[in-house]
Amino acid sequence: MAPNNILQNNTDPIKRNESIYITKKTVRFGSDVYQFRNVTGFGVAEFKPANIIPIKFILIIFVIGLIFGNIPDTRSWGITIVLFSLFGIILNTFQPNQYGLKLYLNSGGGPIFLTRDMEGLKKVVQNLYKFMDSDKEGSYIVNVQDSSIRIDGSVGGSVIKGDAENVSSHVGGDVSRKG
Repeated sequence: MAPNNILQNNTDPIKRNESIYITKKTVRFGSDVYQFRNVTGFGVAEFKPANIIPIKFILIIFVIGLIFGNIPDTRSWGITIVLFSLFGIILNTFQPNQYGLKLYLNSGGGPIFLTRDMEGLKKVVQNLYKFMDSDKEGSYIVNVQDSSIRIDGSVGGSVIKGDAENVSSHVGGDVSRKG
């Protein structure tokens, strides 16, 4: 599964260090709740993070360093400033890759949950696709952190037994209710 490039638009919020709660009826994260039938899919994509140091700032510092470097009394300051601007370029260039778990909705947009764990992200998406294709009840909790992503919870069939006075359901745990 090769990652797609995410071209973020202003309607796709970036989420970090959040949990996603998924059942056959709802998808919840933060204070947002969506009906599961409005989710059209989950995808993996590479996300290009913003520069740590703005390019305009680096260019201004570089030009100031060149100016100071050409004045004999401030040459050492000029060289130091130019080296700092080069360090800024290196910082921006060698940022760690980030990947996104994109939630696709019927309305078009959807949040992007960022992580650096590409292998874990692939496993999570495969499990979520299997869950979407199945008729089984159950729930997943997807924990997204900067350095890892994992899926907790179980998907299992539901069993309803008893009569109208005593109904119990089993979905990853026992829930009993007396009527």
